[in-house]
Amino acid sequence: MATAYPGALDTVGSQLRTDIASTDDLDASGKEHDVMHVNVHGAVVALETKLGLTDSNAASGSVLVGSGASTTSWTTTPTIGGNTVISGTLTIGSDGSGHDVTFHSDTASDALVWDSSAESLTITGTNAQTALAVADGNATFADDVTVTGTVTAGAVVAPLAINAQSGTTYTFVIADAGKLVTSDNGSAQAFTVPPNSSVAFVVGTQIIVQNINTANCTLAEGSGVTINSKDSNKEIDGRYAAATLIKTATDAWSLIGALA
Repeated sequence: MATAYPGALDTVGSQLRTDIASTDDLDASGKEHDVMHVNVHGAVVALETKLGLTDSNAASGSVLVGSGASTTSWTTTPTIGGNTVISGTLTIGSDGSGHDVTFHSDTASDALVWDSSAESLTITGTNAQTALAVADGNATFADDVTVTGTVTAGAVVAPLAINAQSGTTYTFVIADAGKLVTSDNGSAQAFTVPPNSSVAFVVGTQIIVQNINTANCTLAEGSGVTINSKDSNKEIDGRYAAATLIKTATDAWSLIGALA
C-alpha cells in the first residue's frame, strides 16, 4: 500500500518531466519507455488535482470527501455545509426506477422504511413514543386516512364534506365515507347502499343523509346488504330531517335518526 503521499500537490513541472529526451527504447511490453513515463506521470498529476492531498488509509464503511482547499479525507460521518445532513437536493434512483431506503433508529427493529415497489413509507417505532411529530405547519392528505388505534384530538378542525344529490336515485361510493349526502329533489329519492363486493367501505364507516327538499329520501339495500333500523323504517322523515348509516359488518349497516 502506498504511504508516501506528497505534502503538496504535484504539478506538470514537478512530476511530468520535460527533460527526458525522446527515445525509441522499448520496454518489455513493446512500448516506448519515455512515453510510458509521460503518460503515467500525467495521470498522477490529474488524479492529485482531482482528489487533493489525502489520508492513504480508508476505514471500513467510510467515504472520501473534501475537507478543505485541495484536501480530502476518509470519514464515516460525512458533513455537508458543516452538518451531518444533506443540504440541497438528494435524489435516490430516477423517475420510474426507484430504490428502497431505510433509516435505522438507535432501537433495534425500529426504522423508517421507504419501499419503492410498494410505494409506501412505513415508520416502525416503539409504543408510547412519538414516531412522527409535525412541530408546526399543516399536514395534508389527498386520499383516505385509516387509523386502527386511538385518535387523541387537540385543536382539530375537520370540516364535514358535503355531497349534494338532486337526482331521484343514487348509489353511495367510497368517497361518501364520513360525508353528509344531501337529498335535494321535489320527488322521492332512493339512495342505495352497495354490497361490499362493489364498494368496500371500512367497518365503522358513517354516512349522514339529510332531506333538504320537500320530498323524502329512502335508504335502499343493495344486493346482499342488510340495513337495520327501528321498526325497519328506512325513509327519512321530512324536510331537513336526517339519518346516519353506520357500517357494522361486511354487508350490514345500522340506520339511526329521524325515520318514518
